Amino acid sequence: MANAVLDRRTLLAAALASALPAHAAKAPLLAGGDISALTWMEHAGAVYKDRDGKPGDCLEILKRYGHNIVRIRMYDRTGPGTGNDGWYWPAGSMDLADVLRLARRAKAQGMQIQFTLHYSDFWTNSKTQTPPTAWRKALDTLGDDTARFERLLAFVEARSRLVVKALVDQGTPPEFVSLGNEIEHGLLYPWGSTSNWQRLGAILKAGYAGVKAAHPAAKIVLHLDDGGNEAKYIDWFDHAREQGVKWDVIGPSYYPFWTKKNVSQLMSFCDTVSARYDSDMLVMEAGFNFAPNRADGWPGQLENNGPYPASMSSPEGQRDFMAELLGACKAHPRVLGVLYWDPIFIANRNVGWALKEGTGEPGPNVVSNTTLFDFKGRALPVLDIWKQYTQ
Repeated sequence: MANAVLDRRTLLAAALASALPAHAAKAPLLAGGDISALTWMEHAGAVYKDRDGKPGDCLEILKRYGHNIVRIRMYDRTGPGTGNDGWYWPAGSMDLADVLRLARRAKAQGMQIQFTLHYSDFWTNSKTQTPPTAWRKALDTLGDDTARFERLLAFVEARSRLVVKALVDQGTPPEFVSLGNEIEHGLLYPWGSTSNWQRLGAILKAGYAGVKAAHPAAKIVLHLDDGGNEAKYIDWFDHAREQGVKWDVIGPSYYPFWTKKNVSQLMSFCDTVSARYDSDMLVMEAGFNFAPNRADGWPGQLENNGPYPASMSSPEGQRDFMAELLGACKAHPRVLGVLYWDPIFIANRNVGWALKEGTGEPGPNVVSNTTLFDFKGRALPVLDIWKQYTQ
């Protein structure tokens, strides 16, 4: 690993972890990534290759190099007319039937599953948390806002329970379930905004109850952006605790580009947050460029790598960053693992971040320069170091 990406804190933590006797060692680090778009990619003709350039099954390749967990996200309904701002996910992708197929494939490789309920038909994040189309139509038939909110709570509980039960019933129970995606401002707008914590708390408790009813052993994750921002997390989780919201794991997203934090700063944040709430943590998203621009020559979603030098926007730089991150997370007693974003969303002219209404044409693939496979689908050097942190 390049000296530039190490500091005394990370080196000391790694040394202490390696010095532990075998019987006291931390459980193997969970490290993998989001595979939700894999069906779409494969239907579009994407080919994945190992480090030697030999084509193979994407999940088998990832497993061989040390991946031991996948993230799978689900939307209520996908296809034309279900998205936002003129964009949508393709039909048959990231819906319940697809989730069940991907879960079977992941479990066949012996991988754990982090399952994300988006409670929407399309992408959700801090800006957009639109309830599913079918839910909105049903809510519109009710006479007043109180009745609509009570029905919304019933939808959340039932959907959470039924979907997780479907995963359990087919023999692929998820080890982790996150209620929403990057919910720092809430979810299911306008009812679940952080401007009304009483209602947001009720929604989160309904989701928790639904998941636990179907699968009591599932660990519930609450996922926010901006990993490293202690003030944001303390404010948010203090409010959640005041409302009686329960969770098992706190899940930050961590991108050096957006957070402007290095790995050492992230670990300091994990010290503070895990101690304050006596909670394990799972890095729900992490990403780093392997090239300055995406496959079409334009800047990608991550315009740079934050506090890390521009020279690290290379295959070797990506490898060294992930070695630093995985090593630090493995050494931290309360960090369970890391989920990479997006490992498999490789360059393909038939696939973009979403499809355009009316034409079905794909938008640009804004993460093609951050995947774990290069622009030709060949596994990148970062996969050479993965196994040493997950075994």
